[in-house]
Amino acid sequence: MEINAANASPRSTAALSQLTGNLDSFLTLLTTQLRNQDPLNPLDTEKFTSQLVQFASVEQSIETNKHLETLIGLQAAADRDGALAMLGKTIMIESDKAANLGAGAMWAYDLPNGASSVRLTILNDKGQPIAQFVGDPRQGAHDFAWDGKAADGSAAPTGVYALVVQAKDANGAAAPFTLQSRTSATSVILGASGPQLETPIGPVALSAVKRVIGG
Repeated sequence: MEINAANASPRSTAALSQLTGNLDSFLTLLTTQLRNQDPLNPLDTEKFTSQLVQFASVEQSIETNKHLETLIGLQAAADRDGALAMLGKTIMIESDKAANLGAGAMWAYDLPNGASSVRLTILNDKGQPIAQFVGDPRQGAHDFAWDGKAADGSAAPTGVYALVVQAKDANGAAAPFTLQSRTSATSVILGASGPQLETPIGPVALSAVKRVIGG
């Protein structure tokens, strides 16, 4: 894939132009100095060597800048390809929110050390609890599927819901856990800050995707 100037950031492009300008100016000054030096009193060898070192340093900075631009372009292309590959796929993301589209929602929580008790609470978009469940306190990963019903048995409206995990150890202190939710990638947003996945719960950064399950 060709990486062109369109992939370069304005700041890095300006830095490269400045370095190139500095190199051209340096070469002009050095050439003029050598051309007009006094034959009876030539340029001091030590000073000449120092100037050559400066020249090599500027030249190396220009090459390093070019290589960094290439790497940035390749990474951006890889991110775009990775995001496009997730279109239509079911993914697990690092989030407490999941969308109920009429059939409930799914989360997964992990207890690295296990817990004495786990309580799971479903909150609506206003932060109000609508249902509570007893979770599995055993050590390891656990899937939690909510059927989309409130505590009174009625169907909850479609929308985005949050899962609150309250895990406690034998002493009643909070036990550590991680939480992920299941959603789907419906489209890809290509922005200046990098690609994002559009999902039923909103835009999701690629770094938040923990697992791709499938279509």
